[in-house]
Amino acid sequence: MPPKDPYLSRVNRALRALGANVSLELNPSGGRLRLRGTLPMADGTWKQRRIATAFPYPAGIDQARELAEQLGQDIELHRRGLQPFPFDRWAQAGAGSSNWVARREGISGHEAIRRTEIWWHERRQRGPKSAVSWATAYVGPLRPLLQQQDVTLDILRALVASKPVGGCARRKAALAATAMAQALAMGMEAVQELRDLGKGYSPSKARPRSLPDDQVIIDSIDGMPANWQWVAGICATYGTRPHEALLMAYVESNGLAVIRAGKTGARKSLPLPKAWIERWNLQEQRLPAINLERDSRTVGSQLAVAFRRFQVPFQPYDLRHAWAVRAISNPQISPSLAAKSLGHSLMVHTTLYQRYFDNDSMASLVAQM
Repeated sequence: MPPKDPYLSRVNRALRALGANVSLELNPSGGRLRLRGTLPMADGTWKQRRIATAFPYPAGIDQARELAEQLGQDIELHRRGLQPFPFDRWAQAGAGSSNWVARREGISGHEAIRRTEIWWHERRQRGPKSAVSWATAYVGPLRPLLQQQDVTLDILRALVASKPVGGCARRKAALAATAMAQALAMGMEAVQELRDLGKGYSPSKARPRSLPDDQVIIDSIDGMPANWQWVAGICATYGTRPHEALLMAYVESNGLAVIRAGKTGARKSLPLPKAWIERWNLQEQRLPAINLERDSRTVGSQLAVAFRRFQVPFQPYDLRHAWAVRAISNPQISPSLAAKSLGHSLMVHTTLYQRYFDNDSMASLVAQM
């Protein structure tokens, strides 16, 4: 057996990717696997230790890997101050017993979500906006687990399977369940299984929206008060997101809109059509009297509230999608320029919006060539 077995190296790389700071190695005789990691000592210090197992190589590598994941979880929970390190359990494993797994104590849904949030924030390090991302992307899908007394892999499978196959809700549930499986060290097979359960959704396969035509957009925005008219006009003319129009947009004298710090960074956006700048006097910023000191998601949702109040027959994001369709139909605007103006990647632009490029749009484009 070579000193660095390629198969064992792959398993150790997978353990590191999972966040388990424990590796597998062969004992000196080469017959059995053992664990290696930096463990807490009873006196409060940390030392690198090796723990023997009863698992032969290579037949027992799956069991040894599961053991390494469990040890990694115990080390991590102790490091965070969430539980004392179970010295007795690992002394038993070190003695070579194959019956190493202590009876697992149930983890309630509340505790599982708490541990998942800690795990998520430690690994993402996204700055002040991370709390908003956690609340919007994970809290909702994981909320049904709050009543569970013991969160198991079967519970997480059921959480994902409860959503329609191929839907966005299923993809989000799988994302949240996968994060929880990693936070609770359920193992790589469990993580991959939950990921696979969420597959099948793609924005390009989603049902196309029924977008308002330009005249409906004009009539609707004309009927709004001046302050909300400016916000809706910015979204319609420049394809901005609602929170960008409310928090970080203004129009330069040359007609370009400046988005100071959008979802994907600062950018400039093209007016399409340019005539709408004058129609709604967009170079004169007018904002409604609402609280703008909240998070961007909450602020952006206020435009939808205004649309319902003024009986606008479409959603605020339809203005962004309608801008993208107009850009697709305009031979002077390349896909890369349209994507840059919208503030997303070219890949998103081509996968999400090309489906609106129907036969009528193609015929209109040919007529302009």
